[in-house]
Formats: sequence, C-alpha cells, structure tokens
Amino acid sequence: MRTRRFTALTLTLALGGSATLLAACSSSGSSSSTTTPSATATCNATALNAATGPVTINFWESAARANATVLANLTNQFNASQTKVHVNLVVQTSYADTWQKVKAGLSNGQLPDVAQIQDTDTQGAIDTGAFLNEQNCINGFSYQTSDFLPRALAYWSVNHQQWAMPFAVSGPVLYFNQNAFTKAGLNPATPPATLSQMVADAKTLKTAGQGGMGLVLDPWHFETWLATENDLLVNHNNGRTGRATAVAFNTPAADQIFSELNQMVSAGDATTNSAQGAAAFDNLLGVGSGKYSMTIDTSAALGTIQSLLATGQYPNVKLGVAPFPTAVANATGGVQPGGSALWISSKSSPAKEAAAWEFVTFLDNTASQATWAAGTGYIPLRTSSANTPTIQKLWATNPQFKVAYTQLVGGAATYASAGAVLGSFDDVRTAIATAEATMFLGKESPSAAVTMAANSSNALISNYNQRIGQG
Repeated sequence: MRTRRFTALTLTLALGGSATLLAACSSSGSSSSTTTPSATATCNATALNAATGPVTINFWESAARANATVLANLTNQFNASQTKVHVNLVVQTSYADTWQKVKAGLSNGQLPDVAQIQDTDTQGAIDTGAFLNEQNCINGFSYQTSDFLPRALAYWSVNHQQWAMPFAVSGPVLYFNQNAFTKAGLNPATPPATLSQMVADAKTLKTAGQGGMGLVLDPWHFETWLATENDLLVNHNNGRTGRATAVAFNTPAADQIFSELNQMVSAGDATTNSAQGAAAFDNLLGVGSGKYSMTIDTSAALGTIQSLLATGQYPNVKLGVAPFPTAVANATGGVQPGGSALWISSKSSPAKEAAAWEFVTFLDNTASQATWAAGTGYIPLRTSSANTPTIQKLWATNPQFKVAYTQLVGGAATYASAGAVLGSFDDVRTAIATAEATMFLGKESPSAAVTMAANSSNALISNYNQRIGQG
C-alpha cells in the first residue's frame, strides 16, 4: 500500500485480480512456503559463458519520475560496462501495474526476465511458480550476502530461502513541523518516541492551535507497531517457516494500539484519511498547509517532500524527520521495512537467468546502491554503500536521510520485524483499514474492531489458500 501511494505521490505533488493469478496457477506450478525444496546451484554462469553473443533480457521496473531516471541511468551504465548482457528497460506505471501484467503473463506467456515487485506480493509471486528461487543463484555463483543489511534481506527470505534480492527498501518515519512544535511549547529536538507520546503531543499541538496529527489509514503502520513489540501479524512465524493460515494479532497488544489511535481521533487531536484515492496524501499535504503538525509516512517520500519545500510554497514549515514511534517504551522488536525486490523469471532460459542475476547483482552492488539511495531517498542496503563518500556526504549535509537507515540497522532482527508473508495481503490490509475506520466512526470499540479485522482477515487468508490448493 505504501509503495503504491508513493508512486502516485510523486505525480500528485508535482501536479499540485486474484482470479487471474489463481486460474493460471496449477497445483504443480504453485509453491507453498511449507513445501519449497532447498535451492540447488542450477543458476550459474555456465550457459551465459557459452553464449556466442550478448544475451538480451527484459526488465520490468516499477519506479516513478525522478526515481525512474536514476534507475535508467544505472541500467545504461550496466549495459555500457560489459558485452555479455544487454538489458531492455520496460517502464511500468506502478507496482500495481507491474503485478497485473505479471499475472496476465501467466496466461499469455509475456513475462519479463526480471521484475521489480513490491513486498506485499511476495507470497503471490512464489505461488505463481513463475519465479526462480534466487537462493539458486546465490549458491550457483557463490555470492556473498554478508555486506547486506540483514533486515533488508529478511523480508524476501521465506522458509530460509532468499526468493528475491531487495532493491528499493524504505521504512515508516515521523514527519513533523519543527516550527509548530516550538510554538506549542514542545521541543522539536525531542519528537515523540512512542505511540503514547505521539498521542499526548498531538493533543498539545491541537490545543495550541498548531494542528494535531494527520493519520493516514495505512495498515503498514499497525503492522510496524506490532513489530516494535516483537508481535507477529500472522502465524507460522509471520508466514516465514510455514504458509500463513491465520492472523496472530487478535491480542491485548493490538487492542492497546487501536485504543490509543482511537483516543487521539475521538478527541479531535487527529484527522484520518484513506491511503488510497483522491485523499491519499491529505496527511502529507496537511503538514504543508498547517492543518497538521505531524504525520507518519514512508521514508521514500522524503526526497519529493524536500524538493517541494525547496520551492518556497510552504514557508511556515521547517521539516523534521524522526524514527517511527514505537508501540511501547523500551520496545524489544524492530521497525518493519517495506519496498520492493528484484525477481528473476523461472520461465527464462538458463542463459537469461544467469544474465538476469548479473544485472540484479549490479543494481545491488556497493556503488549502485549508493547512487540509488542518494538519488531517491531509499535506504542503502549495504554497509559498504553507507560508508561511501556519496552517502556520507549526503548524511552530513542532510541527516534526515539517515533516519530510516539508522532505525533499520537498529532494533531486533526477528520474524516480527521482518514483516509478514501471506497470500491476499492487500485484501487483508483493506480489512484492517476498514476495521480501523469503523472504530473511528464510533461503531466499534477498539477491542471489537481488532476482532473484526482478525475475523475478516482469517476468512480472506483461508479462501486464498483453498483456491490455490493449499487450504
């Protein structure tokens, strides 16, 4: 949800089906996280080395505007750096568009050799049977991953297999107006570090006439609050050691999160907006207009936000960026990352699979990740990339870009902080958002709303698993 919102955000600020998938999946072609065999070394350089000419591969990318320009430049750099592989960059309009075309390709055979797919489609991508388990390539090329941030790798590791390599990874952060904090008597150097502190500060800001909290109904944030408490969203270790069959969040911890959010909204200290549709960016735009003093959103939006502020349209805003407020003090978990990874088609020839791996590892090498992070605001995924002069200079001159990196390398690396893997993920998120909205309208208590979200989600997960023969 957050990645789709950001794709549209770049356009908005600049301008002021499951059925297909399931029909295309046969019982022999689908993969359950409980039955996935260990990867072998079938992806290696043998076929690529035997090719008599350049191996051409198609890459479906899902970047937007400025990010797409950075990615195009990196692709051109790769093509110019060697003669074994040539990449055709195929531009898609969004993550949703890429995923819809992938599902259509299961029937018509028009699949890319590499695809940039968002995190919530991880289980769906595995279940298509159309993508290579990239642990094969790691093994076949003796590829070392020790330099990667463990939490960045973890999201795309299912049943101890690295299904895809991370590429564009972000995290939720707190955006706030430092000027508003000062006027309300709050210290902008100490923004709220916990959910309860955020609720209290929203009241102080609203009472002082500075605008309270802009609260976007993005379930990613609920999932992340759970993760900071080291609580799972779904069973079987968040779907990572076995296929998710039910939610795990119908707990007192979830009740408390819903209760604190409801307290803020019912008191008038926060105003909500949907994460989709025409109002999707009201929380961000409201900080600019002075309607709100703070909000939570993806770190991937930082570059766009700073570019907009640089135009002088919002002279009363002094932007602050802080880590995501944890659910409780002294939290034992970690912040859940989000974003997208690079998937390699299993329908391609061995030479194309190897060529795709060469390109994937180029995009993930030290220099490329530094260039990508500096040009987009995404998190550099390698320790060596973070230590490059490019990133060190960026962080020295603009330390706000370091916030998401710091919170990703901090906290516990657990199944909870890795995030969940489940079929019908977007539908489950819609169920959670619907339950939240029902609570905010006063139609359900926080505890009843959590139960409502859990029951709806369980039905969605069960239906998905049954349709693909895993129920």
